Amino acid sequence: MSDQRPRGLANLKWSFLFFMVGGALTFVPFVGLVGGLFYIVALVFLIVGWRDLGRSTLAEAPRYKSTGSWLIYSIVIAVVVAVIGGVLVSIQFVSAVPALGSTPPSLQAIYQSQAFRNLESEFIAVGGAAYIAPLLAWYRVITSLMRLAEEVSQPRLKTAGWLLLTLAVFGLGSLAVFSAMLYTGVISFPTPTTAGRLGAFYGIYYYLSFAGYGGVVILVLSLVAEGLLILASYMGYKGLKGARLG
Repeated sequence: MSDQRPRGLANLKWSFLFFMVGGALTFVPFVGLVGGLFYIVALVFLIVGWRDLGRSTLAEAPRYKSTGSWLIYSIVIAVVVAVIGGVLVSIQFVSAVPALGSTPPSLQAIYQSQAFRNLESEFIAVGGAAYIAPLLAWYRVITSLMRLAEEVSQPRLKTAGWLLLTLAVFGLGSLAVFSAMLYTGVISFPTPTTAGRLGAFYGIYYYLSFAGYGGVVILVLSLVAEGLLILASYMGYKGLKGARLG
């Protein structure tokens, strides 16, 4: 079996490049949604890259192979949890719709109903539960990246690892802030009227349509997170490029 190290390093390099471009696109209104596609491609390259390194002659090859597996399993678990949780919450919501008294209730009435507002905490719980497995897999990626930095003598990869760890911690803090603000009523999900029909196409600036000053807070947190991702991806890309040349 041939050494897959060059191929694995190349795929990881492409992964960080797509993460970097995807993060940059999120700052641009209307094309920010395209950034999500770049993230998907980056994730594929990330999985394939670690799997390739698992078939290399590197000392930590078994760990790298398992890192790719962790990513695959985390995606499956997150999807299953999100689907099951979403179905359960939807059943509760549908059973509460008749209480609105309108026959049939309009979309605007449903969106502004107390029944929908009462289920916001359930939506947060489902999102948090689905977030656990990917978070653990992401930590595995970070530690593997730091091990790889030592093996290929590329300090930039270790810097990228620390930046990704900072991003993970920052993301947890942001999620806690968002959940607390939503639960206490400081902010609320925007209605179709306040968001506008093209609201989603404004990318992360969509948060400005949230009621209260909380939308601005969430937007700032999102911008900082994207900045950390871009910087970490740049360091990872440069480190892997140097590893391939070395």
